Amino acid sequence: MSETKLYHKIYEQKEQLSSLITEHWNLYSGIDTWYFWFNIASVLIPLLVLYFKIDKTRLFEICFFGYTTHILWSYADSALNQSNYLVHPHSLTHLFPVGVNVTAVLFPVTFMLLYQYCMNREKNFYIHAIILSLIFAYGFGGLSDAVNLLKMHKNMNLTYLFLIDIAVVFIALWMTKLFRKFKGMKIKA
Repeated sequence: MSETKLYHKIYEQKEQLSSLITEHWNLYSGIDTWYFWFNIASVLIPLLVLYFKIDKTRLFEICFFGYTTHILWSYADSALNQSNYLVHPHSLTHLFPVGVNVTAVLFPVTFMLLYQYCMNREKNFYIHAIILSLIFAYGFGGLSDAVNLLKMHKNMNLTYLFLIDIAVVFIALWMTKLFRKFKGMKIKA
């Protein structure tokens, strides 16, 4: 098959898939379902908590950490979703068929507040992050699996979610520490 024909076939399949995802969302995840309202709440409530609890004197640093966790988990989630390892059957909208509420808001906000807590009280972030990752993976991930907010295929399991959580938060921490060092450096132009 030529490159043009193969591209056209991929394009047509993506159009069909998009149509099916939209139909599924409208029938089973729309505004008249509890999934929709849960997804809305899991975006709004963490953002409200963050607004009132974030240490405004360290806003940039904490937000950088949160942004990094968001980006890393979003890329991981997108790759896992694309390969059908991890599927979110009831997403916030059919336009984002991945777990945007979790990867963009709930996970980053929770770990931002943990980061803030550990840094302000000089607690060991690694131990606290491992404990919170266990809660996220086995608690929230297990609950999400049980109520059909998350489906795992191809031997994907909660332990892998836990390991991804750990990798994401540790890399985000290391990147934040690196950028804090850059902040302290005097760079000559």
